[in-house]
Amino acid sequence: MVAVTSVMSFFASGIFFRGFGVLVLPIRDQLGISQAQTNLVFSIARAEGGLEGPAAGWLIDKFGNRKVLVPSLVIAVVGYIIMAFWMPSLWAFAFVYLGLVSLGNSMAFQHACFAGLNQWFHRRRALAISVLAAVSSLGGLALIPTMNLLIDQAGLQWGLIASAAFYTVILLPICYWFRNRPEDMGLLPDGATRPPTARGGGAGAARRETRDYTVREALRTQAYWLLLLGAGLRQTATLGILVSLFPILVDDKGMSTQMAANLVGAMSAINFVSRLVMGYLGDRVSKKAIMFLSLAVEGFGYFFLWLGDWQTAIGITLVLGFILCEGMMDGAGVIVWAALGEYFGRTRFATLRGYITFAYAWALVVSPVYAGWVGDHFGNYDYAIIPGAICAFAAGVCFLFIKPPPELMADDVRG
Repeated sequence: MVAVTSVMSFFASGIFFRGFGVLVLPIRDQLGISQAQTNLVFSIARAEGGLEGPAAGWLIDKFGNRKVLVPSLVIAVVGYIIMAFWMPSLWAFAFVYLGLVSLGNSMAFQHACFAGLNQWFHRRRALAISVLAAVSSLGGLALIPTMNLLIDQAGLQWGLIASAAFYTVILLPICYWFRNRPEDMGLLPDGATRPPTARGGGAGAARRETRDYTVREALRTQAYWLLLLGAGLRQTATLGILVSLFPILVDDKGMSTQMAANLVGAMSAINFVSRLVMGYLGDRVSKKAIMFLSLAVEGFGYFFLWLGDWQTAIGITLVLGFILCEGMMDGAGVIVWAALGEYFGRTRFATLRGYITFAYAWALVVSPVYAGWVGDHFGNYDYAIIPGAICAFAAGVCFLFIKPPPELMADDVRG
């Protein structure tokens, strides 16, 4: 399951989740629209995974991940093909990209893959999710420079056709090996040989079986709301910068589009290593400490980006410092979902995750549009980068104050 979901995320990340940046400038210039208008569409696409979160979580919990995954991939393929041959205006682009490409990718990879992998692990959940996220970072390393080169040499249309081809030839066939739950195959999660029991407390406690939280019970805990708030602030901090990263590096900092693509690819390579390390640590040390420290370093990285440029030695060093900090610490996002699974269990993971992504969906729209507006009106992105750093520090504080909720016993009354 780790191998299957990782290979799928490798291509999905390189083409859609991280690779969308190579489309920003070509689409903006082809349609003759502003940076704010361009960012609006891409930011709504990022938010779409959150807006559909509750519905996607309910569908996955009811029908299984596989029955959501395959149709979603088909929808994304159709979207890429239509965009390649029909994109006459901003509204046409928005309709196809949001209604097909983004919808399909979000349902398949933001919800079905993550929720599916969570079903298979208990003891090494953080490591499993981090491997998935780390391999997806390699997709950025390999495919972002490649897709940018293809678009530069052959045009935007061939980049979109190649995206559809990757999904059709590679991702759809891999779905054959995807499985919903270990119980469907007569197995238990993570190699367990018996249902989970309470930790510690003597022989009497060892015989008592634990159970997962219901949605209502989870909503009553402080830990859930701090996870929600911290995740929302983190997305507010990062997305406005990442959606505008190519314009920031090219228009503001003065580098070529291929150099920008190479640096974003390098950031993905750093992210690959950091996610594996964080996944290993996430099963052994405090998850909230990892999340706090990563957001603090990420906040300092934004200050490096604010002060840097591509004309002087000091400026170049600062930009590279941002690439290093962002690459190292962006991987901590997977620890949020590992913590969610650890605190509240597997049974309602997709639904609880969906509520969190839905709650911060507004930030996924507002922060990139605001960043684009700043670039259009001031000629640089300073007033977008500085608030991003502040939000990163605030998110870290939220994670620092999380207190894991108590385990529930099977004979406890359900809320």
